Amino acid sequence: MMNDVLRSRWKHFKNEINHHWTELSTEDLDRINERRDLVLLLEDKYGYARRRAEQEVERVVTEFENMLRRAS
Repeated sequence: MMNDVLRSRWKHFKNEINHHWTELSTEDLDRINERRDLVLLLEDKYGYARRRAEQEVERVVTEFENMLRRAS
């Protein structure tokens, strides 16, 4: 599951996802309930290999969490 920070800031994180992966639609974003869902979307929409999709998701999640820490 998405961690508590991402859950509580989902609207903000959704914007971050949209910034990084513009080919994901609003409907795509609405279907994301856990990191695995986002990984699968990146594999499908961008043709990423599983490992690359996992690394990209981890990078964006970490950047977002760091941004939240700096803002608080």
